[in-house]
Amino acid sequence: MPQRSGCDAEKANDDMYTLSNSQLTLHILDPVDDESRLGTRYVSGCYVYQVTDAVHGDLLAGPVFPQEHPPVYHGQGMPEAFRNALGEEEGVRLILGNSLVSADPDPEQMNTSRVHERCEWSVAQTPSQLQMVTQQSLGDWSATVERRVVLNERGILSETRVTNQGTVPLPLVWYAHPFFPWPQDDICCSFSFDSSIVSNPGFGVSPSGQILRKPAHDWEKGQFVQVEGCEERELRAQYFHPVTGQVVVQSDFQLSQMPIWGNACTVSFEPYMERELATGVTFSWSLVYTF
Repeated sequence: MPQRSGCDAEKANDDMYTLSNSQLTLHILDPVDDESRLGTRYVSGCYVYQVTDAVHGDLLAGPVFPQEHPPVYHGQGMPEAFRNALGEEEGVRLILGNSLVSADPDPEQMNTSRVHERCEWSVAQTPSQLQMVTQQSLGDWSATVERRVVLNERGILSETRVTNQGTVPLPLVWYAHPFFPWPQDDICCSFSFDSSIVSNPGFGVSPSGQILRKPAHDWEKGQFVQVEGCEERELRAQYFHPVTGQVVVQSDFQLSQMPIWGNACTVSFEPYMERELATGVTFSWSLVYTF
C-alpha cells in the first residue's frame, strides 16, 4: 500500500495537489490518492498532470487526450521518468522515483510492471511550490530522490535531486516527456542549437531550422525520430503553442539525446540527461517552462 508521510500540504480537492496564481493553475498528482493514474513508467512525486490557463483553459495534452483516464503508460501533462530499472533481488527491481516492481507485467496495463511496493513520499507545500522526497533501497542500491515544482507567474520550475546512498555507482538515465497540443499551422518547435532529423514520414525541418509536422502522415500510427545535434548542449526550445503562442523550455543540464514523438493527439520532445553518481554524491538538474 502506498503511503504519504510528513504531509502538511493542503489540496483543493480529494485528489490532486494544486499550485495556483492569477494566471496559471498546476494540477499535480497525489502519489497516494491518484495511484490509479501512476503506473510504473513515470516518477510519481510532483507529476504535473495538467497546466490550466485562467483564461484559455488546459494547455497540455497526452497520447489519448482528452480521455479522462488514459492508460498509465501514456499518461499526460509534464511527466518525467528514469528509463532503466535497477538490479534484481529475488525477482524485484527498483524504479527510481516510482516503486519496487516485479519482473512480471501488470496484466491490466500496457508496458507496465506489477508493483511490489510503492515508494513513500514526504510532502511539503507553500503557496508557490510543492516538494516531495522519498528514499528507496534494494540490495546494493540506495538513493534519496527529491522533487520540487515551483510556480512563478507564467514560469514553472521542475527540479530533481538524487543522492546515491548505496555501495555501488548509481546510473541515471532520465528524461522529461512534456505533451503539447499540436500547433495550428504545423510549425512545431525550434531549438537554440543547429539540429537536424533523418528523413521520416512524419516530421520535417524548415529552411530556418524549425521542426515541422507533415499533415499528410497517418498520425494515428505516430512518429518517433531523434533530433541530431543536441548532444552535450543545454536545451533552449521554443514550442509554438496553439493557445499561448509559445512555450519556452530551458534546461540547466547538457542533453545526452532528444527524440521527438507525436501521434494524432499530441507532440513531445524528450530531453534526456545521463550521469553516473558515485557513492555519497548528490546531483540536481531542472527544466523551466514558460507559458
